[in-house]
Amino acid sequence: MTWDGVPWFVEGTAASEEVLRLIADVAACGGEGIISPADLRVSALDVPAGAVQVAPGAMVAIRRAAAGGGSQSYAARMPTTEQVTIEPTAVDGGRSDLIIARVEDPYGGETWPAPEDPEIGPYVFTRVIPDVPAGTTSILDIDPDSTSITLARVDLPAGTTSITAAMVTDLRQLARPRSQTTRRYLYGAWATPDDVGAITDAWEAFPLGATWTEKVPEWATHVSAHVTITGLLHPDAVEARGQLRLSFADTQHGAGMPYIATVAGRVVAQVGAKFTLDPADRGELRDIDLEGTGTAGVTGVLRADAYTVVALEVTYSQEPVSA
Repeated sequence: MTWDGVPWFVEGTAASEEVLRLIADVAACGGEGIISPADLRVSALDVPAGAVQVAPGAMVAIRRAAAGGGSQSYAARMPTTEQVTIEPTAVDGGRSDLIIARVEDPYGGETWPAPEDPEIGPYVFTRVIPDVPAGTTSILDIDPDSTSITLARVDLPAGTTSITAAMVTDLRQLARPRSQTTRRYLYGAWATPDDVGAITDAWEAFPLGATWTEKVPEWATHVSAHVTITGLLHPDAVEARGQLRLSFADTQHGAGMPYIATVAGRVVAQVGAKFTLDPADRGELRDIDLEGTGTAGVTGVLRADAYTVVALEVTYSQEPVSA
């Protein structure tokens, strides 16, 4: 028989451990990492000392070492905060340590000691991998067969006995990050033309009406927005110069993207930005605004009119965060 004889699920049967690990692998779409954006974040203690703390959370780790272990993963959770000791460095040199979450299954193809009570384990641990090469970002760069995920790197200068926030680099990845992209268009909306460039000491809404009210997904941690404006009119040869930017919720502003036009005609302008969402933004309605300003001493303008089209692309995404 070449198949594992009991699939998930046949009534009155007991599926093998391999099939149950297959379910975890399917749920994560073959990915590995933390489950939710704030899971298992490594941070310095409130009062710096020779340890770090790992926040509660959950993870999926791919089973790598076992023969026939393809399409199998472990799912594990840590319900409370854990404190992990970091050894001090000597005065003659610094060191980098990786913080990982590792499944140590003595029956899974790796050599680990069996727990005293096999029924309750433990089989999963937070481990410190000391003295890794500077800049290491994954345990797999050191041990490609490890059934583990990387949480953080701690870079300790020489003579360090207390870990501060500046020494901790977050290396978490989501097992199955979510994203959602939408597109919005404004065209033929300016029967009364609207100009940008006349105001040079402040940001103004441009073109008027280029504000989009978006419902932020409950799961989102970041939002990226990109706007392309086609058919902007530069009405004459008087140079127009300034900047365009995107703003989110009237509190976050993207970098100004320059525009310049020196000959009469229609021009294209683009602007983009990425914003980190406050937890209070999730699930709420928030505005994305397009704004412009001119350059002092430059008198030309760009004009939105009936032939101008504004296209907005918004992508909400999920990345590891602190809360």
